[in-house]
Amino acid sequence: MAVLAKYISNSGLRKRFRYLVDGLWRRKASALFAYVERSPGPQAKLSRRWRDKRAEELREIIVKAYGPSLRQWVKKTTERAEVRFHGGIPKNDKALVVRDRLAAKWGNHQQLVYVSFQGRKCLKVGRSDRGLDRIAGQWSHYFFRDASRVTVYFPGKDKKKILPALECALDHLHKPFHSYQKPSERKYRQKCPACQQKKLLDRLVRELFPA
Repeated sequence: MAVLAKYISNSGLRKRFRYLVDGLWRRKASALFAYVERSPGPQAKLSRRWRDKRAEELREIIVKAYGPSLRQWVKKTTERAEVRFHGGIPKNDKALVVRDRLAAKWGNHQQLVYVSFQGRKCLKVGRSDRGLDRIAGQWSHYFFRDASRVTVYFPGKDKKKILPALECALDHLHKPFHSYQKPSERKYRQKCPACQQKKLLDRLVRELFPA
């Protein structure tokens, strides 16, 4: 938690974090505050729905605060390659171009995570256990057809073990437009550093503020 506290202290996120936690404590102690404070209506109590909504805001703060640490982790554990598309490349060929340009150096790598962009907007974060052929097989999807560039990350050590965590970290960093569900996790594989902190926070919130 020390690294996380360092990043929160360097932004306005820390003030918001404290505000949310203070609100949770205040709701929990609402019966005590009733002795010294008058309210025009009934005292607001700590409900599970209200608690979970605040916990979601706290989780979002953790992900934002962990951004610099996630970028360092991704840089340390992967090698990065990028393909930019210029005029003259048909939309249906873009995914094939990514495969063909990277095949000479990275063709033997089966585990990878790809990120497609349209300008500065992230369209899609996905992973592959089948190498670059996974990208080529999605040539008809808009997140490749409309892409202006595609960045591919190749994990170094413990490739299979780190792959789900890498996809999750890049999903946090880029917030893709095409993101219908949270990247799946697999048992006994490395977890995303930000998600580890989110799970710890969830446990603490449930223990400190039962509802």
